[in-house]
Amino acid sequence: MFGIRDRRLGLLVGLMFAPFALQLLGWAGTPLGGGPCGAIGLDQLMLEQPQVFFYAQIMLWGISLLMATGFFVLMLGFMHNGTIQKSQARPFLLIALVVGSLTALIYALTHTVGLPAPSPIGWLMSGAEPTDVIGILIFTVLLVQISLTLRWLVQSEPTPQKAAPPQTHQSKVI
Repeated sequence: MFGIRDRRLGLLVGLMFAPFALQLLGWAGTPLGGGPCGAIGLDQLMLEQPQVFFYAQIMLWGISLLMATGFFVLMLGFMHNGTIQKSQARPFLLIALVVGSLTALIYALTHTVGLPAPSPIGWLMSGAEPTDVIGILIFTVLLVQISLTLRWLVQSEPTPQKAAPPQTHQSKVI
């Protein structure tokens, strides 16, 4: 990615930006669907569906926080001339791992079994939401981002040095 010399880290930053970019396609009204945050249109208002609106807002917060985290890593690359120390990138990637995992989990649960959501009359249990191509693409990108982040975190972890065997001095008695 532009500004980061480590290709794996640059790929991770690109994957942090991808869900929001895909959601923009959903808002544009393409035939691929509205994405997990819903399409912007007048035919069906999301405010009339409290369950859909509640989890669409959570998904929007998730992909926005993921993009902001990627932006911080990208800015680290610009500040350090493209070279980011693993110890500096590690906290941001841990945040991206948590946010991406929670966002993917909420998407999976709302589109398979449904989750309770607040409404004016109390908490309502909703059914599974319909899926669309944009939502499946975003979910796939989140899963790839999670797995690559886990791999990066495991591979960048410093390995403990083995202790050298104790040196024994043998003194010669004359």
